[in-house]
Amino acid sequence: MLHTDKKSEKVAVCFQVPVDKLEDIKRIVACLGGNEAAASSESWRDSFPERHPGVVLRGLRNRDDLTQAELAKKTGMLQSHISEMENGSRSIGKTIAKKFAQVFKTDYKVFL
Repeated sequence: MLHTDKKSEKVAVCFQVPVDKLEDIKRIVACLGGNEAAASSESWRDSFPERHPGVVLRGLRNRDDLTQAELAKKTGMLQSHISEMENGSRSIGKTIAKKFAQVFKTDYKVFL
């Protein structure tokens, strides 16, 4: 039987918080035994290659319980284009990203 010391295992977590809560979050993380990672010159896309814009699109669409056809209607796009974007075979440009941002009430940059 293999024994793993769970206390020594660590994972990196990245999330957004309001600026005025940053120090509170840092204190909470420190109390839980975590530490602030050193700044990296590596892009988040290199660290999370499976998180391409299409995955974000699919996740938000599922979160809001929308079909591809419903999203296509809301954005004036073809359903097949939505599918291609979700699968990574069609890029999401800035104009389309802004349409998605309006529908999902988020920043358009998450789709780029």
